Amino acid sequence: MNRRILILILSGLLFFLGGCKTASDGMRPLDVAPLYEKLAEMEDLIANSPIGTEDNTYPQSAYDELLAARDELMLGISKANAGYFILQFEIDNYVIAADKAIAAFRNSLQITLEPGTPASLTVFGIDSAGRIEFGESPLFGAGQAWSVESWMRYDSGFFECGIADFISTFSWREDGTSEGWMVNFMGSGLRTTIGMGPQTGRVFEWSGNYPTNYGEWNHVVAVYDATATDGQLKMYLNGELFWSKVNDIVDGSGVQQQYQPTSSNLKMWAFQRPADPTCCMTGGIRNFRLWSKALSAAEVAELMNSEVTGSEAGLVCAWDFDVVPENPEAIADKTGRFSAKLVGRYKWTALE
Repeated sequence: MNRRILILILSGLLFFLGGCKTASDGMRPLDVAPLYEKLAEMEDLIANSPIGTEDNTYPQSAYDELLAARDELMLGISKANAGYFILQFEIDNYVIAADKAIAAFRNSLQITLEPGTPASLTVFGIDSAGRIEFGESPLFGAGQAWSVESWMRYDSGFFECGIADFISTFSWREDGTSEGWMVNFMGSGLRTTIGMGPQTGRVFEWSGNYPTNYGEWNHVVAVYDATATDGQLKMYLNGELFWSKVNDIVDGSGVQQQYQPTSSNLKMWAFQRPADPTCCMTGGIRNFRLWSKALSAAEVAELMNSEVTGSEAGLVCAWDFDVVPENPEAIADKTGRFSAKLVGRYKWTALE
């Protein structure tokens, strides 16, 4: 039985049992008003937004995408008026899609910033639209002691998939073991996940509730130290210990599993997972650093508000992302070893 016929049958049954849905029926009344509110917002943007190639205009491609989104919203309105929807989430899905389209259009406003301009970088990773590629190197897999450090900013709705990666090298080998690491989000949790072995299909991870101070910067440091007596995996948030987890990953014989660094030149990306770009998010980044050592609590507190030169002991790579680059496809790291590339949708916003 197809979905359309099932809906018609259910609609008829509801009518037979009591007519239209009300709060007293135990069902949430369908609210179509948000559809019309989003349509009005879209129509205003379509009618009043300047389109062109110069500053303070929107590109034609973004305008065309907004038109397509408006047409899709109108289809949703038609379905609602025809009684096609039974549950509110079917309407809500159209509202969410409209919000995303409106935000994407507004973010496409063209503003030219000269290279060297102090600015904040936002990468629109949702729907795998944008990312930062740091290249590939066995150094990115680190060893049995490492730290991932960065400032991070996000707004509400910054990810939509089951797992969203902020920075990652994580992947699965052909033999079923996992390798590399990721700083990621799942549900309400801000996590670190690392590949463990030699047992197949194992990871070591932990999380805490991520801050909901949307639009503000948070300093996040993930630390792994296989030699530690306890708390081998830690995370620091804004200079304070966020959580600490003992390595309890063992095989069927009780043998403790160990972190699996990259066995090949795996890629390191931000805002998308290299091995699965659907694990993505939208947000800001600055002062990203990867260390080949386990940072202490004192070092984390000091680095939180400190610059690095690129010559520090144990520093694998570092990008500040605080000025508009000469070439967005070749952003030099401060150690002089690597180059980052901005891919897809991103935006630099001048600092006040």
